Amino acid sequence: MRIISGAYKSRILISPSSDKVRPTSDRAKETLFNILNNRIDFEDITCMDLFCGTGNLGLECISRGASMCYFADENTDLVRENIKLLKAEDKSKIYKSNVLNFLKSFNERKTDLIFCDPPYEYNRYTELIGNIISLQLKTLLILEHSVNFIADKDFEKYVILRKKIGTVNFTFFEFN
Repeated sequence: MRIISGAYKSRILISPSSDKVRPTSDRAKETLFNILNNRIDFEDITCMDLFCGTGNLGLECISRGASMCYFADENTDLVRENIKLLKAEDKSKIYKSNVLNFLKSFNERKTDLIFCDPPYEYNRYTELIGNIISLQLKTLLILEHSVNFIADKDFEKYVILRKKIGTVNFTFFEFN
């Protein structure tokens, strides 16, 4: 697992030793960021990496110029190590928390991009997306999920793209 582009290009991140954490593969991440490069300028954006695990996606944003990334997960050991490894502490805020609780207490008013990669067996997608909508942010949400995920019909109006890369599925939501 490596950083693809930007200030930390080619840097290797610390990977999990167990399969409880499922980092986004380099291939899927490269395709995802190629899509995003056509939609946004990473310079000075603020992002979130929810269910962050290693922090792979948020750290890629920081490498490309993001000014801040909020990392949230119940286990933050790997993301802490990777942030320290890259010396990205000044652009990172880590929250050791259940993601739904983090979203309920989040009070920043600017977040341009949100990555959300819950475990594939996660079953609270409706609540998760509803909490993101309730923040009333103008943001792009990238949800990584299994093939079994079906967006609630109330959220379909926000879906702008679906992309399957190998076994990885991304749904892009745009909230204005």
